[in-house]
Amino acid sequence: MRIDQQREQLCWEGHDPKWSMVDRDWHGQSVAVPATFALGMDRTHLWFSAAREKCALISPDAEPCEFAEALWRYDVAELFIKDAHSDRYLEFNLAPNGAWWSAEFVGPRVRACTEDIPIVGVKTYSKTSADGYWQAAASIPLSFLKSDFSFGQGSRVNVTFIVDSPEQKFLSIAALPGAKPDFHQPEYFKEVELIG
Repeated sequence: MRIDQQREQLCWEGHDPKWSMVDRDWHGQSVAVPATFALGMDRTHLWFSAAREKCALISPDAEPCEFAEALWRYDVAELFIKDAHSDRYLEFNLAPNGAWWSAEFVGPRVRACTEDIPIVGVKTYSKTSADGYWQAAASIPLSFLKSDFSFGQGSRVNVTFIVDSPEQKFLSIAALPGAKPDFHQPEYFKEVELIG
């Protein structure tokens, strides 16, 4: 998966990423309102942006731009990053209002730690419009990604969405097997291609 590297520091104001679209659900059915995402990188942070032109149902416990549990029970965008040299991977959830959650795994659905420990230095942003459009972004420190997940060329990533809650649809940019949705299949994540 392509990640554009920028020489200048990226910021939320004036943020104009190169969007990619996810328009099929887990079962290959077309989604009436596609979701979009972008990945970018500057010298200090990986930027994960997500957007959709439809109202979202957000966890009532999710304060805007704050760490919150169980975001996946509602509409959410998710970024998975697999370590280049081990089975470790990160799950990072981003709600339409900028609320976020993350966890480290040592294997499929095996948490490295049962305690929720927020990543130091994460910043999130969001905006919505009256017609239901939402856009959210997270900047994740590269120092953390490199030290904990050897992030870089050779890493594997996936971007997923859960939309249309409470009748959830599951979207994934990587083709994942199985009759039931399961995003925790790191062996199928896409290899990172750093550009720039």
